[in-house]
Amino acid sequence: MPQQHELHDDAMLADILNRMPERVVRFRLPERTIVYCNPSWAHGHGSTPAEMVGRRMDDLLTDGELVGLHHQLGRLNPDTPVLADDVPRPAPEAPGRWIAWMDQLLEHGTEVLAVGRDVTELHRTSLALRASEERFRDLADRSADVVFHLAQTPSPHLTYLSPSVEYLLGYTPEELMADFGRFLRIVDDEGRARLVAALAGGPILQRFDFTFRRADGREVIGELNITPLPDGIQGIGRDVTEIRALQRQLADLALRDPLTGLANRRLLDEFMAEAIPRARRAKTELSVAFLDLDSFKQLNDTHGHDVGDAVLQEVARRMLATVRGADVVARIGGDEFVVVHEVDRIIDDRLLERIDEAISAPIRITDELWVRCRVSIGRASTNVVGWDPAALVAAADAAMYRVKRARHQGGELR
Repeated sequence: MPQQHELHDDAMLADILNRMPERVVRFRLPERTIVYCNPSWAHGHGSTPAEMVGRRMDDLLTDGELVGLHHQLGRLNPDTPVLADDVPRPAPEAPGRWIAWMDQLLEHGTEVLAVGRDVTELHRTSLALRASEERFRDLADRSADVVFHLAQTPSPHLTYLSPSVEYLLGYTPEELMADFGRFLRIVDDEGRARLVAALAGGPILQRFDFTFRRADGREVIGELNITPLPDGIQGIGRDVTEIRALQRQLADLALRDPLTGLANRRLLDEFMAEAIPRARRAKTELSVAFLDLDSFKQLNDTHGHDVGDAVLQEVARRMLATVRGADVVARIGGDEFVVVHEVDRIIDDRLLERIDEAISAPIRITDELWVRCRVSIGRASTNVVGWDPAALVAAADAAMYRVKRARHQGGELR
């Protein structure tokens, strides 16, 4: 007979799973009969947990979900009891939303626990990166090369420029070959210094970027490949202005949340990896605040994901307007945010209170629709937790859940 504390632990676990926004289902093998699911999973199939228990997974899943299920079950075994599906699957009840699944064998391989997390923003970012990379390759394939030869004696001068230079810079080859000074004047300071040093016998970088000012005043970036010759240098240049802009966009996509423009978890980790040693050396306190929007899932279910996205964007804007310029605000989950800052006792006493006030103010969606979204905030600091980044975030997360639990027990969350 189960002990009283075991029953209590099971009840607490069930309560936690039932509150999770992630989709959780547990089923028995080999018939794949559902023995448990939380409300999030049941809602995705238009039902309730009580109605789902006892039904077979094969009778409920879409074709795409069945493909993913069979793929996972074919790989799960006692030696590999936990597996993440490497392909996001469409959410059955929400076109355009994507779910990533993690599966674990339980009860000596007789049952499987599956947990699904909404990864729509990450999936969209992946698609955007892929599209950008394809455009990058297309631009590179169609770029117009400029071939040139620069002689050193009796004085530096261009002896050859291909006709494509006019497309790149707006000057004819004859104009630039007749006046090498004009060529130097349209090159940026760094490029000019490199050219002068190379012509004086200094080291030559075989590949680097020059910034040129075109005849119409616009700036273009040219990637030059240089080969030293006995009588000077020869090179090939190409317009990489758009490619460099795309590369910067790709870097932003990798480090920024595409919906809000805030730092993502990767950029947050990089910032903390730099900020913590700096704060430790300076003997200053670093604070981490973990924020979770109350009843955000209900808002999404009531008004739709477009309204939910608009709320997240406005929350991000208000947070950035509230914190100081040196603070970092990151979105690390659907409605989860983190703020990292060095503590200033004079300023920080009301920082979290100001963030709470800013987010809790009504948000205008349209003239007819205004919504209000409160926030639960937990805080952790290096003075209490120590200097481990993961421990700081985890402590702030735990503090946030204590705030949310207290509000729920007090009847504040409805």
